[in-house]
Amino acid sequence: MGRLSAPYGVKGWLKVQSYAASPDSLSEHSRWWVHVESEWVCLEVEDSRVQHQGLIAKLVGFENREQVAKLRGAEFGVQRDQLPELPEKEYYWHELVGFAVINIKGETLGVINHLFDSGAQPVIVLKDGKEERLIPWVDHVIERVDTGNRILTVDWELDY
Repeated sequence: MGRLSAPYGVKGWLKVQSYAASPDSLSEHSRWWVHVESEWVCLEVEDSRVQHQGLIAKLVGFENREQVAKLRGAEFGVQRDQLPELPEKEYYWHELVGFAVINIKGETLGVINHLFDSGAQPVIVLKDGKEERLIPWVDHVIERVDTGNRILTVDWELDY
């Protein structure tokens, strides 16, 4: 759902980089699962608010800047059963990880490793062995999402 980016102030608040379409949607969840030191830990959200088009949050048990600084860069999420149903042809990014990606000619481009938001549009990061390929998630590129077979078909050439 996002990344804990940096302390905010001196009273245990921190800046949150949201992967959600709307940062304030994260405030609907009272518990976040945070990836700390190779394990997922459930932390309770004491308070959160949108500020300067971003989100800041206060987690229970974190009272000062030094404590939250230890969480800098940690990924976090919520349990899948807490996520709302999406309309048809919309997908949670975590659902797409591992999909094989082929182009309209049937050529294999790689496997989805992760996605990120570039500011202009989401970007798919593919891995094919040691090679990495970036493809924008835009309507004229995305041809078909086959969730049953876990295949994404794109209008993209091998040499792009």
